[in-house]
Amino acid sequence: MTWNGEVPTVEPFVAPVSPQVEQNWGVWLKWPNPNAPVVERISKGVGNAVVYLRGVDPEKAKPWDHAPVCVEQRDYQLHVLQSGADSQVGFVRRGDAVEMVSRQDTFHSLRAGGAVFFTLPFPDRDESLSRKLNQSGVVELSSAAGYFWMRAYLFVDEHPYYCRTNAAGRFKLDQVPAGNYELVCWMPNWHKHGHDRDPETTRFSRWYFAAPLEVSQPVSVKSGVTSEVGLSVSSESFAPN
Repeated sequence: MTWNGEVPTVEPFVAPVSPQVEQNWGVWLKWPNPNAPVVERISKGVGNAVVYLRGVDPEKAKPWDHAPVCVEQRDYQLHVLQSGADSQVGFVRRGDAVEMVSRQDTFHSLRAGGAVFFTLPFPDRDESLSRKLNQSGVVELSSAAGYFWMRAYLFVDEHPYYCRTNAAGRFKLDQVPAGNYELVCWMPNWHKHGHDRDPETTRFSRWYFAAPLEVSQPVSVKSGVTSEVGLSVSSESFAPN
């Protein structure tokens, strides 16, 4: 997967550590936009994009081979831990539980939206909670405690044909049963769609990103045959809505 044209410069958010409680003289820091694209400078390969197959019959799929997911709230960021990787994306089998925990001595509250909706408080460090995800689709995780820049995403499905592109933009989906499918590339959008402000402090309490990008194309898989597919995106693909 490659990037066409100039790679955008995505500015960080500038906010105090605790937007809901810090005073005007509090320490303001730069928080990276979690949805900024990751593009290798020379090859223009797009890293950390989600690639998956649509139209798979779960009864014909290989056994689920993604490790369980743990979501950590750490350093005022969301970390999705799975199979030794630390990213903002995880893959969950429908009906499985996801572990969630705060690693900070500060109050966190984790909000889920999209395929499922819930909010869980984490007043104490290292005390984990879990939640089963019973609906297929994309779950957007964010902070309900004012850390509006925090984001992570969980993809819930019955089949395991999901992966992330590596730093060079390459990906591999193996043991795919023969058939016709849609190959989908998903990337979050860094553009702003809207925001909410805390009525007491007037600080941002919630940040809404524009709709994510989905690029798809049909693929035909034959038994014992390896197929190569190329996908490309550009800044124009992420127009704000």
